[in-house]
Amino acid sequence: MRILKYFFILFLFPCATAFGQSDSTDEDYDMIFWAKPSFDEKSRLGIKMGLQLTGLAGNAIPNARPSFGLLGGAYGRINLKKGWSLQQEVQISFRGSNYKSDAGGIKSLRLLYIDAPLYLMKQLRRNSKHKIGAGIQYAHQISAAMYVDSKSFPTRQSPSLDKNDWMPALAYQYQLDYFALQFAAKYGLRDINLGYPWPENAKPLNNNEKLHNFAFELNIIF
Repeated sequence: MRILKYFFILFLFPCATAFGQSDSTDEDYDMIFWAKPSFDEKSRLGIKMGLQLTGLAGNAIPNARPSFGLLGGAYGRINLKKGWSLQQEVQISFRGSNYKSDAGGIKSLRLLYIDAPLYLMKQLRRNSKHKIGAGIQYAHQISAAMYVDSKSFPTRQSPSLDKNDWMPALAYQYQLDYFALQFAAKYGLRDINLGYPWPENAKPLNNNEKLHNFAFELNIIF
């Protein structure tokens, strides 16, 4: 229920602001959700949603496999001169990793983050539909759960992981008539495995081995 509450709050806010988005060069300011972007607009607010392929790189837990997660949130863009723009995003992101293990072993880590990516974007040429960008993302972990077989273990404790992460990011954006497709690749700089004794029989995390977040996102932004 806590996860759903965070996701609902973050999704409701951008939906409300999106109804007020418009081309800032237009004096009419119509309250239209499907506001068609123009090449000469100065700024824009909108929503984003997408899928991501995520995982935890490192050898703290062996036999890692990637997993799929959802994300959703809002963005704001300021268009600068000569095709440059700054794009700030805020999103709720479901990440983690699956593991191939025998019965009684760790099957998955499920992580919930609130992310704040900031990109510097460049339009490839005037009136081009293509943009590339680079930036940095701050990520704060809201919750974490370890699953042994199909059950969360232990039921009233969470893995001892670093809740803060910084992730360099690369992005590509393709603008369609009413929305854009955005691909992003991100890798965590911080080793989120703290190595604390949690719990005694969860041996893989009671070591000094590394765990690093990574994600490949495919988003629709309106």
